[in-house]
Amino acid sequence: MIIWTTQPLSALTQLDTTGFYRCSREKSWNLTKENDLRPAYQWLAQKMTEKIGPPPEGVEYPVWAWHTWAFERRAPDTESAAFLRRTEDKVLLTLDIQPERLLLTDFDAWQLVMLNSYVPDVRTDEEYSVLEERLQSLSDQALREETVRSWDRVFLTDRVDTPELTRGKFIQATFWEIRKADVISAQPLTASNI
Repeated sequence: MIIWTTQPLSALTQLDTTGFYRCSREKSWNLTKENDLRPAYQWLAQKMTEKIGPPPEGVEYPVWAWHTWAFERRAPDTESAAFLRRTEDKVLLTLDIQPERLLLTDFDAWQLVMLNSYVPDVRTDEEYSVLEERLQSLSDQALREETVRSWDRVFLTDRVDTPELTRGKFIQATFWEIRKADVISAQPLTASNI
């Protein structure tokens, strides 16, 4: 399956040297900033273990890539606001990875998981009102449990494009490592391209 990922330019050196590239928590902005996203990432890593198998020894967090961009199977727009500001040279890798090594998630739903929020699946204003009323009636513990259960909706990637719900517009792929044999092409993205 063809997917695209943006990584530090040093990933190419690591691929040449070791034959693989893996997520380094120390180099991940989302895992090192104040109020980092480790709880959400750990939840996803557990789901990956359940769905695609355990990580290689020493691997704690996944590598991220794009599967779908704006409802299309194409490379992402690297100038989009979906990307962090490039302060260092990066590389856009086009990869071909076996589907059984990938876990697909909806990007918009994932934002809610990272915010520790409920992921709804409502299609009308009326359904949203009913959901909101039901959630407000729950105890804190019950609301927390219901919220975590709702996170499984990140794995729903079928296309929905209504005013009330958009799903499948941007689909991510997570996996444990990039192998040198996975790489089809590498396009440099310099910090000055911002």
